[in-house]
Amino acid sequence: MVQSAAATTEKTRRAATAVETDAVLELLSDEYARQVLESLCDRPATAPALVESMAASRATVYRRLNDLEAAGLIAPAVAVDPDGHHRKRYHLIVDDLQLQFGADGIEITLVD
Repeated sequence: MVQSAAATTEKTRRAATAVETDAVLELLSDEYARQVLESLCDRPATAPALVESMAASRATVYRRLNDLEAAGLIAPAVAVDPDGHHRKRYHLIVDDLQLQFGADGIEITLVD
């Protein structure tokens, strides 16, 4: 079945979620938030693993994780390790961000 461009666009609009533009732009301008996002592109990771892989303090990494989660860019999932410990693993929940420039300013939409 072949979909028209209009049907595909409408489907994308229904799947898209508007977010607080200023918060997302601020996060994307932050070096540590971008490093967290880049790390999570490869695979989900725990906060301690992110701390280990980044040149940032533990507090900085946890703060960025909280901010990214509040912005709707990442989400935690609880995983059980083979040793029985429960750990939060963070993963990206969006594939694309769309920026629109209009008379009312900039609007960012998340597409999942």
